Formats: sequence, structure tokens, C-alpha cells
Amino acid sequence: MSVLIRKITLAALMAAVVGGTLALPASSNAGPVAHAAKCKKAKKGKKKKKKCKGAGQSGSALPGQATHPNVTQAPAFQVSDLSVASSPVLGGTGTSGQVTISAPAPSGGQPVSLTSSDPSVTLPGSVVVAAGQSTASFSVGTTPATSVTATLTAAIGGSNDTAQLKVVSAPSVESVSLERQCFTPAISAANRVTLDVPAPADTVVQLVSDQPSLSVAPGSTTVPAGSKTAFFGITTSAPVSPVTAIVTATLGTSFASDTTSVSATAPTPAVSSLSIQPNSVTVGATPTATVTLDCEAPSGGAVVNLTSDLPGVAAPAQSTVTVLQDQLSATFTIDTSTSGTANIGAAFGADTPVTAPVTVNNLGT
Repeated sequence: MSVLIRKITLAALMAAVVGGTLALPASSNAGPVAHAAKCKKAKKGKKKKKKCKGAGQSGSALPGQATHPNVTQAPAFQVSDLSVASSPVLGGTGTSGQVTISAPAPSGGQPVSLTSSDPSVTLPGSVVVAAGQSTASFSVGTTPATSVTATLTAAIGGSNDTAQLKVVSAPSVESVSLERQCFTPAISAANRVTLDVPAPADTVVQLVSDQPSLSVAPGSTTVPAGSKTAFFGITTSAPVSPVTAIVTATLGTSFASDTTSVSATAPTPAVSSLSIQPNSVTVGATPTATVTLDCEAPSGGAVVNLTSDLPGVAAPAQSTVTVLQDQLSATFTIDTSTSGTANIGAAFGADTPVTAPVTVNNLGT
């Protein structure tokens, strides 16, 4: 009887193997199992290949086998720019900064870390660029009575950008600007002195001229609290011959100057400079040129003659340009027709032209 049972069990097992499936007991905890291959012989007259379906495949990975799902990588954000609203600033006053990142921030925002190279310039530890935005602003604090130049840094991981912030302990004179380049006897009130930072209180700036034919009265001007500029008047008288006068503004140890000429009668202006931007272009482009006089244009304006030494390459779009009365400069355009380098000239009256080159390139060069 036991022999018969063994024969029946062996027959059942062989039948399962031939059928292509090896059944496991229901209680087995083995993972997904690869199905045995089901193969068919190729038809007569064709290469002897076996077509197998499902060989070595299973519905899921075998235990310990790595899977490779399709993963969408989040964009790698970088710091594109860091700037401050004003520099220099007076110690004890604040300013603001702005950081720009390379793409709109994701949902939840993008944090950016902030640091300062000097403890007297304070920043928040970080700022968050709001979702969908690419910029964020933050406050910058400074310590009173401090003079320092600090480096501010904004970073996302290894990406960063820097900006310099200069902090001063007191205002200084930044510039002096006289109303005219060339004066004749008159009274002028539109002369200006400028500080590097807004005055914390009404601030007196001393003024002096090195020529008796140009006087500054009363010898000073006051920059109002919260402002950077103040105007002052000068009186000019007729010198025996034209002179160059220098006006100097002083505040503490800082100073700045401007130079002008004083004549008994209005001098005839001359062209002092000619610039072309850009001075290297491709054929067909129309760069802009600026002609500048050494003295303001007289009543009726100054008609400046324009020329080119190679009109077939580049030439002014018109033969003259007019500098308006009391102005120092005027602009005009240049036409280009073929490649090469041409010298553009500008002259007032019979003066020798002042020239500037413009290079015209073929397309693609």
C-alpha cells in the first residue's frame, strides 16, 4: 500500500513540473516566484528557435532586488544675485537687501541663508523666497559710530553671491557741481554740493573759490537733515583775461572740487569730445554718437558739422547736429553699409574735427 502511495505522489509531482508550475504549500512565506518558461518550438522551415513566454519574470521584484521608479528631480536652486539698496550708509542707520534666486521658489518657499563678514553689520540668519517668487527682501542693521566695509553673503548650499556694504561714521562731501562749464559776469544759484550719505542733522559745508572773479557768498551752505544735497550761489565778475576757477567744498576732513572758466564775454565753444556706443557693430546697425562742447552753446545753439572718412562703411545719418542753447552735448546716429572701420568727425565752425572710430563687421563675425 505504501508503495502505491509513493507512486501516486511521484506522478503528481512530475505532472506539476511538466505543466510548468511548481505549487508551494499555502502556508509558504516565500516572496513572488518566477514562473517557469513556457516554450514553443518554431514551425517547420524556419530557424529552430524556441519562443518562451514569461521566462524568469514575475509580477514584482524578487526579494532584495532593486527597483527603478521614474523620479522627477526637483530644480537645483542657486543664488543669482545679492544687492543692497544703498551704500554707503551712516552707522546706526539701516538699509535693505534683496536676494534673487535662479527660478521661482517651490511650494513652501525657498530658504536662503544670510551672513555678514563684520558683526557691526547685522542680518537675519536667513530669508525665505515665497512660493512662485524669485526675489526676497531683508533688513540690514548697522552700529552707530562705525566705519567698516562688510561683505554680505547669500547662499543656498554651495551656491552663493556677495555684496559690499560700506558703513561710515560721519557724512563726507561726495561732489561739487557748478551750474555752468563757462561763466560770464552774472549771478548763478543752481550750484550744488552732495554728501555721500543723508545728513543726520542740518550740516554746514564750507565753500571757497580760488579766483576773485568768482565768489561764493556767504562761503557755506547747509545740507538739511535727511537730505544729501544743497544748492549755493556764486557771483562772477569780468576778469582782465579768461581764467580757470576752482570751487572747493569741505566737511571735516573730506572735500571735493569742480572747475569752471570765467570770461568777460561768452567764449566760442569747441568740440571737446566725441563718443560712439557701441563702437563695434554689424552691417546695418545704427550706433549712437554723442558730441560734447567745452562751453555751453550760445544763443540759437551750436551747429556741429559731421563727417566720415569712409562714407561707404559708416556715415552720420545727417550732416549736422545742433547743441541747444546753454547745453553741452547732443546725440546723433550713424548709418552702416559695409564692413570696415570708419572715423567719424565732429567740428564747430572752422575747428579741426574731433574724431572717433567705429568698426563695422559682417554678420556672423
